[in-house]
Amino acid sequence: MFTNLSIAEAVRSMRWEDVADILMVGILIYYVIRLVRGTRSGQVFLGLGLVMGTYFLATKFEFMTMRFIISSFASNLIVVIVVLFSSDIRRGLARLARFSFARSNPQMADAVNEVVRASFFMAEKRIGALIAFERGVNLGEYIEAGAPVNGLVSDRLLLALFHTSSPLHDGAVIIQEGRLAAAGCFLPLLPSEDNVSRFFGTRHRAAIGLSRESDALVVVVSEERGLVSLVKDGEVVVMMGAANLRDRLLSYLSLSRKSPRNRRVG
Repeated sequence: MFTNLSIAEAVRSMRWEDVADILMVGILIYYVIRLVRGTRSGQVFLGLGLVMGTYFLATKFEFMTMRFIISSFASNLIVVIVVLFSSDIRRGLARLARFSFARSNPQMADAVNEVVRASFFMAEKRIGALIAFERGVNLGEYIEAGAPVNGLVSDRLLLALFHTSSPLHDGAVIIQEGRLAAAGCFLPLLPSEDNVSRFFGTRHRAAIGLSRESDALVVVVSEERGLVSLVKDGEVVVMMGAANLRDRLLSYLSLSRKSPRNRRVG
């Protein structure tokens, strides 16, 4: 047992390196919790914690068989973690590698304006849409599986692609470096056993799935409810207006605010 004296001595003997070490570990734990919170991996993470807790109890009360079984499992723990949390590890490393600097990108800013304008027009007309903005994590695998466009983003083009008569309207549009890279792209669906799946349709599940697999921002237009939502890091937020969506997109994309051009859909 630690006494008050021994704790005080330990605090006095700490170097600044020890304080920095503790802070870094705390930040890492906080980051991991944020990364897996609300996901299926979060439940697995909790399960691993219970297994480790059982191991300490088995050691304390000398349950030899239980301790042997868990020890055998723990010897391959690194491999187990990599397999179970592969998507979360990939997403977390991609976020750590991305640095957000304010930059000027007129083409991307124009793309944001066009997407915002088209999204709320489609919501009013009850036309479903799924529009993804690539950020730090490359979406090349989804772009290659879709129909290549590589054109300037415009409200008219988006309306044409998502019109029910278009053969590409069921897929997603991916915007890469301010250009419409591809249409008719199929995104990774959220697993049906995931807790949030029951509350959302296919478009929202695809948007959540992509935002968990990458750092992409996904705009979803619901044809059933006539609502526009923005999905980031697996969280769905309903946009209360065009200005709300535009400001969030510009902020998350680290773009300077630019007045939209005076154009209207139609």
